[in-house]
Amino acid sequence: MGGMIYPDAGNMEYYVESIGAEFSDKAVTALAGRFSQRSGEGWKLHSVFQAQQPGGCLSNTPTITYFAIYVKE
Repeated sequence: MGGMIYPDAGNMEYYVESIGAEFSDKAVTALAGRFSQRSGEGWKLHSVFQAQQPGGCLSNTPTITYFAIYVKE
């Protein structure tokens, strides 16, 4: 999953990426690896938030995912 870099007016940069919503042992291990990779690139994990998209025409079930926000100073 790719992410987007958003510079602000100061010296901070923000990197936002979708990290999904699966929490199996395998997925958590992969997520830890992704966090370590971003850290090695100079990014610090700032926060994680949940987003929900309403269900579409074929399903009333909403889609939930999580986004990781990283910062670089």
